[in-house]
Amino acid sequence: MPTPARRTPKRNKGGGKLNAARAEAGVDSPEPPAGGGPTGIHTLEPEDGELFEHNPADIGPNPMNRRLALRNMDEMIESVKRQGVHTPGAAMHTKLFMAQYPEWADQVQYPERTYILGPGHRRHAAALAAGKPMLLILRDRWAKDRTVEENLISENNDRDDLSPIEQALQLDLLRQRGMTGEQIAERSGYGTRGTVSKFLNLLDLPQEIQDELHERRMSHGDGYTLSTIRDADKKNDTEAAHELQLRAFGWMRDEGVTAEAAKGRLKMQSTVFPAGNTMTEAPDEAESEESSQSSPADVSRRKHGADETEASGQPDGGDGSEAGASSSPIPHQSTGDGNDQEQQDPQGEGGGAGPDGDGPEDQAERDRIAAAGESAERRSLACQMLIAQEKYASAPDLSALLVNAVLNPIEWKAAAALAHSWLRDLGKGPNSQRPSSYFTEVSESDDASLKRRAAFAIALAANEVHATENDPEWDDRDRAHLEFLITNKAVAYEPTEYEQELLRLVPSKAQ
Repeated sequence: MPTPARRTPKRNKGGGKLNAARAEAGVDSPEPPAGGGPTGIHTLEPEDGELFEHNPADIGPNPMNRRLALRNMDEMIESVKRQGVHTPGAAMHTKLFMAQYPEWADQVQYPERTYILGPGHRRHAAALAAGKPMLLILRDRWAKDRTVEENLISENNDRDDLSPIEQALQLDLLRQRGMTGEQIAERSGYGTRGTVSKFLNLLDLPQEIQDELHERRMSHGDGYTLSTIRDADKKNDTEAAHELQLRAFGWMRDEGVTAEAAKGRLKMQSTVFPAGNTMTEAPDEAESEESSQSSPADVSRRKHGADETEASGQPDGGDGSEAGASSSPIPHQSTGDGNDQEQQDPQGEGGGAGPDGDGPEDQAERDRIAAAGESAERRSLACQMLIAQEKYASAPDLSALLVNAVLNPIEWKAAAALAHSWLRDLGKGPNSQRPSSYFTEVSESDDASLKRRAAFAIALAANEVHATENDPEWDDRDRAHLEFLITNKAVAYEPTEYEQELLRLVPSKAQ
């Protein structure tokens, strides 16, 4: 039998199912569809994860998108007109999204459209305006896994056109789902819980400040600082807290002070003069009797009384003679050596008047003592605010301050103790309990910034010690110290009425 000839395979001339689908969809049609729709293979139904083009008029915005405005659109529209949308957005089938997110279904603006956007709202708007098809990747899996929120954030968190408020609103979607700060940070790609909190706190601010943040007239850092201003109950979203935040914002806007300085000014007002910048009212009889029997600490160092013992020179084994001069008693305060009565009552008998028979001069002196103490506490807080800044002072100012500290070595130990207390309050530098150990560690470290901060703190403290000890007989150095605090924008210190008298800005009440 002859061997049958080998069959030659037929060429595929387009009779398969794929080619039939291509023909039905018009994939090979050279004419672009009307309305800027997709062409070629993009007209086929895409699979999940597939890149495709689609008519932007059949794509709806996502209600989860927290953008408040689409910026810089003119340039983008012109780019899309020239070359189309070359960076794809993401989309899901609208019906699937609504089924997986029923809580958002009634907020879907166009439920009849085939697709709903994930990221890509600016590109979608530009494609609509330019009459071009939208380039997309199908992400139905996001809807099925209910990860649309975090994918919106992950796509957008590095974009310069998103304001801090828009980013905060986006992160808030995850908070509304009950996620912790750590979970939000992990799911959104924002790094840490602290970073997430700094955004979310912005949403507690008054609307006026949120508008400033959204319009980029205020930095995220300044907004966060204002959000940390709280009311008496430690809350930052109440009417009382908003009033304080708006007051601080007003100083920033009208006087050009920093957010930290405005916050510090509020703290000074609330701590020392809760009812405003006024002289302290005379204490009642019970308070007068109690104050005459007590021995108040140095107001500018009262938080760190344990540390002050070093200023006397005793911890270092000295005889205390030099320190005794450097830490001489402040005129309006107790020495703690049992001579208080002699200072307060030089005649030994209270001037012939008991607690119920104080004369007007005694009352005036108590008023002055209270005002001087409260003024010193305000200045101490202002000095801490300055030290907390990364830029402490101009080079000429810093040089002048350091000259005062270096040329007055008798003040150094008291100044070092006060500076040490400030720096420890701020959490700056080593944890040493003793000033001498602290500054030894600082001087031996390689941290040049910390060394400058410590030197600046000692210089400020030396001037503050000098001003407090000289009270009320201020000299030019003391007045220069206060004027430095007043003119420094990082603090914008407001002198008390008592200090204005010492500056001779207002006539003395004694006159």
